[in-house]
Amino acid sequence: MQDYNKHDRPHFMLRGNRVNLRIISRSDIADYERWDDPNMKAWAFDGPWYGIRAVPSERAQKRLEENQEPPYNCLEIETTDGVHIGFLIVFHREVDPHMTEVGIDIVEESYWNKGLGTEALYLWVDYLFQERKFTRIGFSSWSGNHRVLALGRKLGFVQEACIRNGCEVKGKFYDRIKMGMLRNEWVKAKASFLKKSE
Repeated sequence: MQDYNKHDRPHFMLRGNRVNLRIISRSDIADYERWDDPNMKAWAFDGPWYGIRAVPSERAQKRLEENQEPPYNCLEIETTDGVHIGFLIVFHREVDPHMTEVGIDIVEESYWNKGLGTEALYLWVDYLFQERKFTRIGFSSWSGNHRVLALGRKLGFVQEACIRNGCEVKGKFYDRIKMGMLRNEWVKAKASFLKKSE
C-alpha cells in the first residue's frame, strides 16, 4: 500500500489507496488559516476540555519554516486526487521514549466516515515503526470521540487505560482513554488489516 523514497525530501510521499501522506507545502497554509476557526466541528472532538488551543496556522507556518528533515514528526493528509484534508503528528521525547503518542485530525468534515482516517493512521503508524526504534505507539482520546476509538480498534490498538470521568465537555463527564500498540503486535495487526482491505 505504500511507496516512498525516504531520502528524497521534496517528493516525499506515503501513498495509500485513497489517501497520501506528504510533507507540508506553502499552499497548505491557506487551509490552515481556514482551519483556525474554533467553531469547526473537528475541534469539538480534539481535546475540547482544554479550551484555548494552539492556532493551527501558526504551527503549520513554523513547520514550513523549519524545513523539516526525516524522519518526520508531522505529515499532511491529502486524498489521492490532491485535496488537503488534515494532518498527523507524533509526540516523542527522548527522555521518555516508550510513551510515544500519535495524533490525527481530518479537519474537513465532508471527508469523515469514509475510512480515510483509518488508512491515513495505518500509513503513519507503519512509517513510524519502520523509521524509528519505537517499542510502542499509542494515542489518547476520550469516550465522546467514538470515531477515533473505532479507528484505533480497527487497526488493532488495544485499550491500555481508562481514567473515569477524566474530562468534562459541555457540562458532561467523559472517560479519558489511552490506546496502544506494541511493535511486535503491529506485524500481526498490519497483516490482518491488509487482508480485510483486499
